Amino acid sequence: KVIKVNPDTPQKAVRLGVLSSGKVLMTPQPRLRTGFFSTLSQDTIPDGTLRECCTSVGVAKHGTPLTLDDDVKVDLVVVGSTAVCPKTGARVGKGEGFAE
Repeated sequence: KVIKVNPDTPQKAVRLGVLSSGKVLMTPQPRLRTGFFSTLSQDTIPDGTLRECCTSVGVAKHGTPLTLDDDVKVDLVVVGSTAVCPKTGARVGKGEGFAE
């Protein structure tokens, strides 16, 4: 399973949970400076770097960059929210993130 999680600090624990559970983490490159997305998984990151790989520095250092030609099926998308309507699921973010 591939789970896309935003690189924002509040989602750091979610990224750790994804990697700890053996799933593939897909995350945007910080500020999109070095590419669009990267993937990480337990079997592709060096031993002892799990927590580092949940940070923007770790993603840039240990992630596998994806190209526009890569065929990736995302199974779950996690985005941060300032507020979510419990009836409709509509969300409000800070207006400058990856999900706006």
